[in-house]
Parts: sequence; C-alpha cells; structure tokens
Amino acid sequence: MYRFVCLITVFLFVLSVSAKAQDLGCGTAVALDGADVTVESVSGDDTDNIQCALSAAARDGYRNVFLTSEEYEVGGIEVTGYIGDLSGRSTSKTKITVTEGALACDSAPGAVLRFNVGNVAVRKIAFEIGSACSTPGSVNIIAFYSDPSDCSKRTGNGNVDRISITGAGAAGDDYVNGVVMDAAPECDPESEKILGTLKVNRSAMSNIDFGVITSLGGGAQVDINYNEIASVGLPISIVDAGQSTTILGNDISYNDVGTYDVGTGLGTTAIVIGSSGASPNDNGTTIKNNKFNDAGATSEGYALLVAQLDKSINHGMVVSGNTFTGNTDNSAGAGIAVLDTSNGLVSGNVFKNYAATWLYLSSGDAADGAAAVTVDGWAIVGNAFSSSTADTDIALGDGTTGNVVGKSQNLPVVTDLTGNNDVLESSASASFFLGGDIRTSSQKQHDRQIKTVRGRGGLRQISN
Repeated sequence: MYRFVCLITVFLFVLSVSAKAQDLGCGTAVALDGADVTVESVSGDDTDNIQCALSAAARDGYRNVFLTSEEYEVGGIEVTGYIGDLSGRSTSKTKITVTEGALACDSAPGAVLRFNVGNVAVRKIAFEIGSACSTPGSVNIIAFYSDPSDCSKRTGNGNVDRISITGAGAAGDDYVNGVVMDAAPECDPESEKILGTLKVNRSAMSNIDFGVITSLGGGAQVDINYNEIASVGLPISIVDAGQSTTILGNDISYNDVGTYDVGTGLGTTAIVIGSSGASPNDNGTTIKNNKFNDAGATSEGYALLVAQLDKSINHGMVVSGNTFTGNTDNSAGAGIAVLDTSNGLVSGNVFKNYAATWLYLSSGDAADGAAAVTVDGWAIVGNAFSSSTADTDIALGDGTTGNVVGKSQNLPVVTDLTGNNDVLESSASASFFLGGDIRTSSQKQHDRQIKTVRGRGGLRQISN
C-alpha cells in the first residue's frame, strides 16, 4: 500500500511538471529543468525565446531563467514584475550580442533588457553592442524602471552581478548606457521617482558612453562594488537622487577617452553627482577603497565632480581609503572638485603623481545656475600627499568657512582663498594658484555633464 501511494505521488508530480512545461507557451528552445526555465540559442534571433521565458517565469513564479548556450543574438526584451534571476554560465561562456538596428530609440531610450518593478538579478553574461538603434539615439543595456502602466508602482530591486559590457565607444552611432535605474520614461522623474535598491557587483564595462546611471528617491540604497570600468565616457553618474550610495573597491580609469566632442561633457570624469531643483532634499554618498587612474586624455579631468544647481540640498559625503593616481597632461582639472556641498569627510586617501589640484572645495557660480551657498563642515584628515606632485594639493575656494585641514598629511600644498578655514598643516612652498579658474571650469564641466546625462536620448556628437 505504501509503495502504491509513493508511485501515485511521483506520477502526479511528473504530470504536474509536464503540464507546467506545456503551459509555458514558448517554442521548443524554452524548457523546464526542475525549477529553472532554460533557453537554448537558435539559429538567428533569440529575442522571442528569451522574452517568452522571462514572461512565463514572471507569470508562473519561476525564479531562474538560465541561458544554456554560449552565444545569443537579441533585440529588445521587456518584462514587468519578474522576481528572479536571468543568468548564464559565465562571461566567458555566455555572450549576448545586440542586433544592429533592432531597437526603437526615438521617443525614449531603447533597452536590451528592461525590467519594470520586480526583484531581478542579471548574472554571468557578457554583452556586446554596436549601433543597436534603428535611428541614432540612446540605448540601455540593463534598465530597471518603475511600472509604465501604473507609475504609482515604483519599488524595484535590481542586481547586476559578474557581467561584462563591451561597446563600440565613440565610434558607435548611439549613446550606450550600461546599467540604469530610474523612473520609467513614461513616468514623471520628479514626483514618481523610483524606489528600492540597486547592486552592481564584480562586473566590467568598456567602450560605452555611460556606465551606471541612477536617480532614486525615498532613501533608496545603491551599491556599486568591485567593478572594473575603463574607456567609458562617464563611468558613474548620480543625478537628482535621494539615495544612500556606496561606491566601494572599484578600479576606474577616467579621462581616458579623447574622441568625444567636449560639448557632451563626456570622456573626462569618473563620477558625477549632481542635483537640481528636481532633486529630493537629502542625499548620501560613501566612496571608499577605490582606485582612480587619470589617463590624461584631456587637460580637464576629474575623478569626482559634485555640484548643486538651482537649490541647496543636504548631501552627506565620505571619501575614504581611495588611491588617486594623476597625470601630467591634466593641467586644469582636479582629483576631487566639490561645489556647494557641506559637511563631508576626506580621510585616509593616497594622492599620487600630478594634478592641477587634488582636492577643491568652493561655492559655485550663481551666474551658471549653481546653488552658490556657503561650504563648511568638511574635515580633510589623515590623507597621504607624500607622492603628490600637484601644483596645489588642497584648495579652499570661494564661500568656504570652518573647514579643517588636519596635521600629519605629508605637508600638502594648501591655499585658503577666504582665510576662514582651519588649516593646521600646509607646505611652506604653498602658492596662490586658484584665481577662480578651477571653480569656473569645474562648474561649466559639471553643467555640460548633467545636460548630457539628462539628454542622453539625443543624437551623438562625435569629433573626428
């Protein structure tokens, strides 16, 4: 009797799995393997099969869509409410090539993978892209959005883990964005800002225009950790965000792409953090244990460029334990340029080789739309300037007051434009260097970059 009951149970389970397999409603390249939905590559385009697998997984509650073949070709895929993974074997064994001209990028950025709300992880896949838009525009490789059919549904979680993205760089026809988390293009980016979390982990990006773009609200959490980013127009941009951001352990090359038109604001800067009148009132950023490498492609490069436009917000910042390596060809930029932002900590960093100035604090220029507020409450302590050959290591510019430059930092060259800061250690060779030039150029560079991020759906401008 017991054996009979067991046989019936097994038989019913097999029937159940078989029924579910039939209910997927996909082609023969899509199958069930236990709890996984698997997708094999077919000759030609794989878009419909991967789309069907993800849609069926979202509908029926499967938590993993697994790509079993080595190479796939896709256009645009969109799924709403999926909770689970899309994964390959590894970046060396699973590659997705984006079909040339397959995406419509006219009214909004096209997307290779677009996930609306849900809780999605994309893992162990290599992406290669050339000119994917049918007419030149902007395309996202992986986009996490709110729900375009109901913008009140705006909580999502995205996880990008051990992927690689390789593009055509400035030679391509489109703006290519690696990972984006933002309000859906159909929703209002200010009042219907997306909420949730984003993690970008142990991935590599090269020869694309933007690496990671985020604009979240409501105290959302973003972690960008242990990635390698090089030959990217703007590796990390955070615009009008109310998020807690941790940028940890990344290796970022910046100012290493000299083929962009300077008017785009691309090709010079590693991290841009900008706010405007559309920004929430609070933001927070921790930048820790990263390596920033200036390749000197232009004379105006920045490892970190922070500014506030239109209004002042509370932006808590910690920059700690990073290594900044400069370049003698960068004669007018800065390692860290922070405008209109107070109450930060710069501690335990190593500054090596040349920069026009390594750390610059200032009030912005109201004529350029800056918030133009007093900058105070910064502590610059415990850093190592012994390997610096900068003209000026620390520059305290217009509107700064009550900021502290601590002792035992290897006698950095410090200039204090206002005389209202507490400079406890400065090299005897310190000379007045600023003259307002860095402040003006930093503000204009930031404005160009913010405009480029916001207008990334427009046509590319490439210099020959």
